[in-house]
Amino acid sequence: MLKNMKYRYLILGVIFTLALSLILFTLLRLGRPYVTSFAGTLSLYFFPIGWMLYHFKKYHLSFLEWLQPIKFKIRETIAAALFPELLGMGILLLITLGITFILPAGGFNELPETTTNWGLDFVSTVVLAPICEELIFRGFIFNKMLTRFSPSKAVIISSVIFGAMHLSTGISPTLVGMVLCVIFMKYGSLLPCIAIHGLHNLVVVWFKYFSLLSSDTSTEIIPTYMPPLLIMSVIFVIIGLVWLVLFFQKNWHYATEFMQQYYGDKDLLSNYTEKL
Repeated sequence: MLKNMKYRYLILGVIFTLALSLILFTLLRLGRPYVTSFAGTLSLYFFPIGWMLYHFKKYHLSFLEWLQPIKFKIRETIAAALFPELLGMGILLLITLGITFILPAGGFNELPETTTNWGLDFVSTVVLAPICEELIFRGFIFNKMLTRFSPSKAVIISSVIFGAMHLSTGISPTLVGMVLCVIFMKYGSLLPCIAIHGLHNLVVVWFKYFSLLSSDTSTEIIPTYMPPLLIMSVIFVIIGLVWLVLFFQKNWHYATEFMQQYYGDKDLLSNYTEKL
């Protein structure tokens, strides 16, 4: 069934829904933050979920196949939510320090002030996004790619797409996406992925909130601060990278088991594949 769900129809539907909702909410004279937030939610979450539900109903399937109750480790959930973000922050900080070193003084020192509705941001980021994005990215996109590619290629490609959708937050979404793909293959359920995704987003929102409370909008890096920041970023990268390597070494065998269980050893003619 997944083979009959074409990416191009999903992309065209998202674009059309985004354009239509932007026009509609603008005509309703909603505030600019609400226009972009509501239009993005409708086009990136509600339309894809509705589109998937339509196809699932057509083939007598249910999202419950991806949401089977399963016991998963709390320690693993916390680690999977934090360490990829730590690695992403370290890499982003190294890039920022490099840009600051190359650019002339004052070339990278101010960010525009923005207004944020923290209640709306919390609900969208910590509650809605983990559920919808896991159904879309790990449920549909990753599973569909597994019908064409090896697990390694499917993990990388789907995670890069996931990261591209969150490009403004750096490299960490791609890393988190890779971890979530492995978690899904390990447990065969999206519930651990939703928990990890929600906890990760909660940490990001918390960090964003308190960083805005404790500082102004200036991002200028004073030269005397550069050595400590460089050391800190390198530590972040080392800790995050070591954890990521150990995580994949420990859990990658679940990818083979997942493919053998659901897709067969040599081809894609298992019962699961026929259903999908």
